Amino acid sequence: LKPSWIRRPEAPTTPRTPFAVCRLRPRAADGRQRLTALRGAAGALMEATLSVSKQTGVGRFKIQGFSLLHRKKGDAVTSGPIIDIEDAQWEILVYPRGNERCRDGWIRVSVRCAHCPRETRALYSVSVLNQAGEVKHKLEEEALFMSGDGWGFDNFISLERLCDPLKGFAEDVVIFEASVTVLGQEMISIAPLQMSESGPGSSSCGFGARAATSCDELAADFRALWESGARSDVVLRIGDSELRAHRLVLAARSPVFARMLCSESRMAEAFTGIIVIEDVDFQTMGHICEFMYTGSLRDSVACAADSEAVGALLQAAAKYEIKGLVRQCAAKVSTGLTIENVAEWLTLASQLGLQADALRLRCLQLIANHLAEVQATEGWSRLMQKPRVLAEIAPPLFQALCPPTKKRRTMFR
Repeated sequence: LKPSWIRRPEAPTTPRTPFAVCRLRPRAADGRQRLTALRGAAGALMEATLSVSKQTGVGRFKIQGFSLLHRKKGDAVTSGPIIDIEDAQWEILVYPRGNERCRDGWIRVSVRCAHCPRETRALYSVSVLNQAGEVKHKLEEEALFMSGDGWGFDNFISLERLCDPLKGFAEDVVIFEASVTVLGQEMISIAPLQMSESGPGSSSCGFGARAATSCDELAADFRALWESGARSDVVLRIGDSELRAHRLVLAARSPVFARMLCSESRMAEAFTGIIVIEDVDFQTMGHICEFMYTGSLRDSVACAADSEAVGALLQAAAKYEIKGLVRQCAAKVSTGLTIENVAEWLTLASQLGLQADALRLRCLQLIANHLAEVQATEGWSRLMQKPRVLAEIAPPLFQALCPPTKKRRTMFR
């Protein structure tokens, strides 16, 4: 769970500024590198800047007569490749009747990589606009793309809302917009630091720079609120230990906590302010709360190195329906899938249901490509002893192993 892969939840947030600054001194006689100011022969203060390159492409898919589209559940209409970033292409897919995971009356929208020569990490978003060009709904997340991969959102928007003329959807015209930002290479540059009149420790900061850091400042303020426990009104009781929190934050970030703490639910937690946590350990619950307050994890490096900790965090995030953390955990797990552990992660993803569907599909893809090797692992043997999980994964696994072939049309003259 490194901060570099922690990506924003479904509610839009401002991405972090993609650069970091450090100041260096020349190596000492004993060869040690000191992370302080580097001064040249003329006494110049040098500055090293690490930047991550990124390229963004945007495409729109306009559908006239949307309500007249005749599609079955699971069938999509595609824009074709309309986003080009270097040698990769993306297209927008719209499922007017949703798919098997969507509720009735809701649509699915996704972005598919039509062509990509290598695995690519990208931040993508999908929006729906009315005829006036106003964004009425938008979701975004980060994912790893390969050719043919499609990532998107089930239950993206309801047909009732999409066809509401009060929202500006007039004349049965709907516009979908997708944005893809490819996150590329890391580059470092060194240049003399521009000194201000007030000295080396000061810098001038315009309005734009201040706006860019507002999200970090907000996260820092909420972290301070979480760590101090000031004005807390909820107690999370885990065994003999307790965590103090704020019901407004918990309810805003987790639908499960929102239902618990709603006075209309008449649940005991809403009146006592005490929530007993029985199946999540203290450290994992602390990570859950930290993410709900700040959108990131300070101890992410230690957590990412422990697969059991990542698994426990993924299960807890799914239990409390913290979708942003579920997606980020799943994306991190996807980058570390191997033949040895893929069966174990497939078992867990299947047990978590739709929230971990992206991870489940990634596991199935890897197993389909290396079935013989995976079958020789202990994880596969344990998977064979779980009939309910087998019943769920068998159809998509068979489809991945033997994808249906399209019938060729015969031309008659």
